[in-house]
Amino acid sequence: MGGLAGAIVIGAGVAVGLLVSGGSDHATTVRPAPSTAGSSSGRSGGGTVGSPAPSVTLDPADARLLASLRPFAVTDCRAASRDGDGVAAALTCAPGVATEAPAPARLSVLRYRDAAALRGDVARRSAELTDAGDCARGQTSVERWAHSARRRGTFLCSAAAGRFAVFWTVDDELIGFATEDPDAGRLLAWWREYDPI
Repeated sequence: MGGLAGAIVIGAGVAVGLLVSGGSDHATTVRPAPSTAGSSSGRSGGGTVGSPAPSVTLDPADARLLASLRPFAVTDCRAASRDGDGVAAALTCAPGVATEAPAPARLSVLRYRDAAALRGDVARRSAELTDAGDCARGQTSVERWAHSARRRGTFLCSAAAGRFAVFWTVDDELIGFATEDPDAGRLLAWWREYDPI
């Protein structure tokens, strides 16, 4: 049993190593890291470590986006639609890092071609919202956020009956994230702990 677990960990390490060192223009096959976030529902904040998901073939841009995220920050990633001008890569994943607050089921990750494309998408998304107050209070809002000099961006939240959706950018990395949960407090508690870059 111990030998099998060691082989899985080594296999995951090799896959991550290939992603980090890869740079070819051919499709890359990756095996997402095992989830430490709990059950397969993606709703539990703890639990047992799952086995790696079946391998997924990503194109080079999506593979580079995945490789730019922290190890174990996401799992079960798949290529997603690149809706919008200037989206260079797009993934849909399960949050993979265990936090005290339960994680949402899915997370969308976007990489933008350049800063102008990121600003354009933020402007488009912001125009679709009517700012009603404060995200921290579970209200629809368009805000700025900062964690350090390197991690800052725009934070958008949209509140509706039974649905609280958030979108945030990390401007210096040209990356955006989107997710949702029925409970605003639970989602914001998870977001405060989650650091995928």
